Amino acid sequence: AQALARRRRELAKMTGNIKLKPPIPFRALEKVRVRPNSLVQICLKRVAEHFLSYDGLDKKLGKKQLEDVYAMLNLNMSLPEAATRISDENYWKRRTQAKHRNAQVEKHGMSWKQTYLELDLQEALERLPVTFDYSSPELEDLRQQVTASRLHIYQLTVGQFPSHIDLSFLFDALPALCSFAITFGNRRLGMDYERAMFGMKISDAQYLARNIRVSQTLVSLSLPCNMIDDELVKVLMGGLSYAHMLTHLDLSHNKIGDRGARRLASLLDPDYCLGSLDLSDNLIHANGCMHLGAHLAENVTCSALNLRLNRCEDNGVSHLFQDLCVNKCLRMLNISCNDLTVRCLPYMNTMISENATLTELDLSANPLYQPEEGEGAGAEASGSLSQTLLAGDSILGAVGSELGAAGELGAEAQASLAGISMSSQFGVFARCLMRSNALLRIDIRQCGLPPELAERITTTVKHRELRAKGIPVEAYERSKIVQKEKEEEEEEAQGEEGEGAEGEEGTEGGEGQGEAKEGGAENEEGGGEQQEEKVDAAEN
Repeated sequence: AQALARRRRELAKMTGNIKLKPPIPFRALEKVRVRPNSLVQICLKRVAEHFLSYDGLDKKLGKKQLEDVYAMLNLNMSLPEAATRISDENYWKRRTQAKHRNAQVEKHGMSWKQTYLELDLQEALERLPVTFDYSSPELEDLRQQVTASRLHIYQLTVGQFPSHIDLSFLFDALPALCSFAITFGNRRLGMDYERAMFGMKISDAQYLARNIRVSQTLVSLSLPCNMIDDELVKVLMGGLSYAHMLTHLDLSHNKIGDRGARRLASLLDPDYCLGSLDLSDNLIHANGCMHLGAHLAENVTCSALNLRLNRCEDNGVSHLFQDLCVNKCLRMLNISCNDLTVRCLPYMNTMISENATLTELDLSANPLYQPEEGEGAGAEASGSLSQTLLAGDSILGAVGSELGAAGELGAEAQASLAGISMSSQFGVFARCLMRSNALLRIDIRQCGLPPELAERITTTVKHRELRAKGIPVEAYERSKIVQKEKEEEEEEAQGEEGEGAEGEEGTEGGEGQGEAKEGGAENEEGGGEQQEEKVDAAEN
């Protein structure tokens, strides 16, 4: 300003009496005030651009300034650097939502950083090629990623793992890994299908057994759809026998037979704390089911057993029911699709009567009732055991009046229900289910039972579940009635619309027929007149 004033004075002396014109004012520009960024903001932007060049920013900057820096960071920053330097949840939230739109933070400990690191590591493992070199830079980058995120990986679910490398670098570097699930092979091959690209190999089982043996935090292991047979189970047991912390084991959709089931049954011994065992969709027959039941008799930890889609049949399941009579821990049992018939009903009735802990039972898709056999087949299958049950067990006695008030079988229904005598095995089965105080869920779909009997059993057990949860049964029944009325009204409305459309079509057809008839009458009259003219001409 001083220099400008000095310059003006010099110009005034040089020009003499000539006066300079004042600058032209622009009111529009005067109203718009552009405020430049403060020096602090400029510095924070500079720090965000060169974030990796600074160390200890959390000690040099304030909380608000540090949040501003994190908000300006690049989302494509190198993951090993970001995992070790950044702990801001807002940054990891933005980065997760940018790359994994459907990510659910509830499934990853309510931490966005944990969510991103787990999902990114899962994708990196799923992208590994089939043929892999241990000295390749890709593996080195993967090792760096695992090392950088080691304190934030608690669970991994690898949906496909085409490679067959040793995952020891994963288990050794992750001290907090609690849940691990992996399926060897590719999900989408298209025309590049090869049988060798599916399933677990013996080398994979050996690597995994070693990793399970050295892991001290693994509590959940899932190996579905890996084509595991009895030989691979034998190899895996080299590590599972040391997994005393394991509480959940999922080996569903494999090829495990009786020998494999016999080895796995040892995990139900008192030395282990297995709480859930899923062996659904395997090749387990009666012998394997018998061994599982024998170990369950003294087990005090397992609360869920899934044997769906196996071949246990009546012999194996009958032994299982006998062992469950003394079990005090199992709460959920799924034995659907096991080809069970009326021959296992006496043992099932005894188990339901004596077991006071089983709350959920799935019997669906078993041919329990075959109408062509009639009740004689059930009586022959029951034999003397049925008479013993009827004579010795008070549960099979007359149903009290209090049960009739609760919607149970009445005195008339005791004699027969849906054409089934209540003294037959199916009648005893229905009574046991209705009188059980522990059973809260039952699935008897596709069992061939008469609809009336199945509906009565399902309704009774459902009412028991509602009472256990403190839900009024009357309100539940009213909601069902209202729902049925709405469905009936919708069906009636649709029927009326269909009838109206048919009526309109019929009206149009009737009009067309009427017009045709009128035309025909006119034609007949015209023809008659022509005939009369011809007759007159002939007479003349």
